[in-house]
Amino acid sequence: MKISKINLRNLRNEEWFQLMTEFKDLVQKSTPETLGITELFTLFLDCYADADVAAEIIRKSPETAKMQDADQKRDATFRGLVEAVASYTRHFNADKQQAADELKIVFDHFGNLAQKPSNEETAGIYNLLQELNGKYAQQVQLLAVGDWVQELEQNNNAYETLVKQRNIELAERPKLRMIDVRAQTMDVYRKITDRIEALILVNGATAYASFVDELNAFIKRYNDIVAQRQGRKNEKNEQELPNS
Repeated sequence: MKISKINLRNLRNEEWFQLMTEFKDLVQKSTPETLGITELFTLFLDCYADADVAAEIIRKSPETAKMQDADQKRDATFRGLVEAVASYTRHFNADKQQAADELKIVFDHFGNLAQKPSNEETAGIYNLLQELNGKYAQQVQLLAVGDWVQELEQNNNAYETLVKQRNIELAERPKLRMIDVRAQTMDVYRKITDRIEALILVNGATAYASFVDELNAFIKRYNDIVAQRQGRKNEKNEQELPNS
């Protein structure tokens, strides 16, 4: 039994801190004594406390309040678009009803993006827009919801711009820096996971199975986030390449 690998440097600050929080809660639930990591976990908690302070600096950023407003705006637009399409599923015109049914399948596939974590919502909306502006552009035009689609794209881009602006702002702050805290915390995290894997080899997997399964589920979720973001970046780079 192995603990899944993740390049923690690829996670954004909010993502990284959330993963560390989930890791901390999971260790406390399983108990560090049972896992055989009592001393290392004490070191981790010290690092986590510093990370919490650094995260609070992030939360108090002026850009954070703007991001919250922008996030709420795109949530409202997303819900409005979904409701607009849903209303056409009962339309008297058969062509419009069929178009709405086809778009509803797309929305059902992506789920309620407004309820997802902000970073997942950004990626999800981006992928949804790719579908609506591409394969399903004809249905969007038939139902006359193109203005909703355009507004959602503008809202999503505005939110992502604010995220980048806040990251620049935080990078320039001379206070307790998340980059330094992250390096210290990641070092202790790796020592903990290495120790647990070593204990599994010595004692067997039974006592650690539940912990490792839950931690691997967390790691998979964040690896998927990174992979999805990298996919968008690669696609954007390809679109920007000059025609040969």
